[in-house]
Amino acid sequence: MLSGFVLSHVYSSEFQQVITWRQYKAYLVARFARVYPLHFVTLGLSVVITLVIHAKATAISPVFGELLNIRAIPACLLLIQSLHLYVTAPLNTPSWSLSTEWWVYVLFPFLVGPFFRLRGIGKGVALAGIAGLFLFLMYYVAPHYSNRFLVKPGELGPPTINMTADFGYFRCLAGFLLGMLTYELYRSRWLLSTLQYDWAFVTVSTLTLLALHLNVHELLIVALFPLLILAAAYNHGRVKRALETRPLQRLGELSFSMYMVHMLCIHTGWLLILSDEPRLFKGFDTFFGHQAVYTLSQAWLICLSVVTATLLLSVLTYRYVEVPARNYLNRRALSCRLQPAETVLN
Repeated sequence: MLSGFVLSHVYSSEFQQVITWRQYKAYLVARFARVYPLHFVTLGLSVVITLVIHAKATAISPVFGELLNIRAIPACLLLIQSLHLYVTAPLNTPSWSLSTEWWVYVLFPFLVGPFFRLRGIGKGVALAGIAGLFLFLMYYVAPHYSNRFLVKPGELGPPTINMTADFGYFRCLAGFLLGMLTYELYRSRWLLSTLQYDWAFVTVSTLTLLALHLNVHELLIVALFPLLILAAAYNHGRVKRALETRPLQRLGELSFSMYMVHMLCIHTGWLLILSDEPRLFKGFDTFFGHQAVYTLSQAWLICLSVVTATLLLSVLTYRYVEVPARNYLNRRALSCRLQPAETVLN
């Protein structure tokens, strides 16, 4: 959702009238530079950890066999691992969402024109269509086709939008479209008179956290996020000043690296447990129950260790992988923009 909002803000004026091949190529190179170098490096690290796990584990259940599937390397390299090829997201698990977002990036320039031309009733129709897509995924696709490893053969699964390796692309597309629509609402200053104040941001943030904590209906949680994005975008008061402080800005800069390396830190923790329990991966249903052997203080220590390791590793990957690679490839993208020939794509 946030990607749909941000990309609309950055690129809507560039793609709203016409799309040339030069524009499109430079845009794709820029998006590739943003996500792929770090994906490539973290995938390599994940493969190393996975090979060690295979060497040490004496039993691996089918679900973990998918998660620790070395044969998924080509699919991960091509960013197609979330296009209904696997039961669960393989290797560096968070990259499932990168896979879905990449293919939405490819589609995005061709969506800008239609969204830019939306008026009042058109926005209502678009919202209804997006809501219909969420409902279809949650109440039809998920029970019949998604997360099949969690239910017995012949039984329907629970309604959910928690789709990753199976139908994650459509979940991502629905959220991305909602983000684009949220940007159109932002441009029209929808609810500005209410959401621009600090109390509005605090209220929506609190409601969102409570909804997540209390496990309310998933679609109600989804409905809160456009309000949260708008409340942040409209605000020019104390909330804006707080969000612009250096520590929070720094965490924002590191957020992609943190997302891409946190599972590597967890997998490293698995390796430590595996040395004492070689049958750790024997069953998906009993795996998380294994954690109950830890006391509360030990659990907190493990949690803080993972968070600390994630922060430290993300600083390194941001400084030595993410930024240098992005700058290099963006320079290449700039040279693409300077080419004279143009082909109109729409």
